[in-house]
Amino acid sequence: MQKKLQAFVEPYQLNFSFNAKTSRGEIKKRDILLLEISDNFGRTGVGEIAPLEGLSKELDLNFEEKVNEVVENIEYFLNNLDLLIDYPSIVFGIESAWMNYKNSQGMFYKTNFTSNSVGIPINALVWMDDFEGMKAQIDKILAENPKCIKLKIGGIDWESELELIQYIRNKTIDNSLDIRLDANGAFSYDEAILKLNQLLPFNIHSIEQPLAKNNNKYELLCDQNIIPIALDEELIGVNLYKDKYKLLKDIQPQFIVLKPSLHGGLRGCEEWIFLARQLQIGWWITSALESNLGLSAIAQWCSQYPECYQFPQGLGTGNLYSNNLPAKHIIKNYELYFTNIQ
Repeated sequence: MQKKLQAFVEPYQLNFSFNAKTSRGEIKKRDILLLEISDNFGRTGVGEIAPLEGLSKELDLNFEEKVNEVVENIEYFLNNLDLLIDYPSIVFGIESAWMNYKNSQGMFYKTNFTSNSVGIPINALVWMDDFEGMKAQIDKILAENPKCIKLKIGGIDWESELELIQYIRNKTIDNSLDIRLDANGAFSYDEAILKLNQLLPFNIHSIEQPLAKNNNKYELLCDQNIIPIALDEELIGVNLYKDKYKLLKDIQPQFIVLKPSLHGGLRGCEEWIFLARQLQIGWWITSALESNLGLSAIAQWCSQYPECYQFPQGLGTGNLYSNNLPAKHIIKNYELYFTNIQ
């Protein structure tokens, strides 16, 4: 009997276990699609399609029609992923389902990480809140001695945010704790110059996306190198190899932050990594609020790269949801470890 592949999708709603505040407002739920690939011998693989409302450009296209087209022609699209270049979350869904199909027991990639011998370092994350709410998050995190803490800024007044950063530094006098900031495009160029200079005394590791996407002064800001700049949203929708190269070559950021569901799937992120290495730009991987299924696929793929163990990755999102899917990983001392224990 000839092996024949088929696919179907099932919607799944993830519910946040806390009030998740972002620059785009508070989010209480996350809608994803579970893509299952199976054959007529009973073998299956499940992946996750998880576009992000407000950021994923593919949602402005014929997204549902494209998902249905993929389901009806899964074998064709498995061999022609380039045709889905404008649908990064669908690409990631196919990639993760296919790797799950090829490898049993939830193992998508075979690396030292999946053999349980090493963990992937991850950053702690402080969500937007009022001053007291963010301070309470910081106290809880610092009690656990992380190596890297990331604060989402722009949700309260700047002086209060500086006070929180000073509060962190007062508790880590030796600067052994890396502080990352994520501004989500909150500043104008002039504001960014002023605020980055105000941040200088705090030994900030990096700041993500200080200017809005497509601001023509990013090159100038990165060139000044006041605080290392990490591009995130700036990479969304830049899907062709030549355009990726031009963006990185022109702006020369110190870092890029990669999210497979937003930045071209795993293969798209592999192109970004190749170019970043050529241009001596640092990078790390983070989730785009996927479920444990997507998070596991990202972590296993990421674990192939030596840089994955040199920089804390943004892969600590497994506890976000009250009804998350079963995990294939655990966190110990802000390191992510692979496990098949449910």
